[in-house]
Amino acid sequence: MITIAVAAVILTLGVPSFLGLLERNQLTTNINRFISSLALARSEAIKRNQRVVVCPSSDGSACSNTGGYDNGWIIFVDANNDNSRDVANTDEELIWEGESIPNNMTLRGTSGGYNTAIPYIPSGRLAVGVSGSVRLCKDNQTDKARAITLIQSGRVRLAELDSSGKPLIGNSAMTNCST
Repeated sequence: MITIAVAAVILTLGVPSFLGLLERNQLTTNINRFISSLALARSEAIKRNQRVVVCPSSDGSACSNTGGYDNGWIIFVDANNDNSRDVANTDEELIWEGESIPNNMTLRGTSGGYNTAIPYIPSGRLAVGVSGSVRLCKDNQTDKARAITLIQSGRVRLAELDSSGKPLIGNSAMTNCST
């Protein structure tokens, strides 16, 4: 009986901590997948000396303008500089396809431009006028979120977390999970 009581106490204390660890690991894994995609797009733009774009895609072939990156994303050569992949245009080569994220998560860019496309020019910089952040949230909760900030040079920075676990965008804690 004593062994069962001790096991019950350990499970009562340990299971919530373990579930929190799994949740944090899932957030980190998914934001790192997106960061890796951005690094690939930037390096391909430099290597190919062409404009390369990351955009949301639900079919793995063409860009979609709704839903953010939740249903997946693609990386492609943007030969005509319109931030959208023309599937019939053989110059707009598909480089990579990112898988969708879990249903209880959202991956959205700020409405200033990142929600529909993240374009890199041949120097590895972001196209002029594009700036902002991309936010990954679980269950639409800011304390279960990760965020990245993209700067004009093309570099990506993972946002630090404040004491309550909310990502810091600039100097302020993230207040919502929408764009």
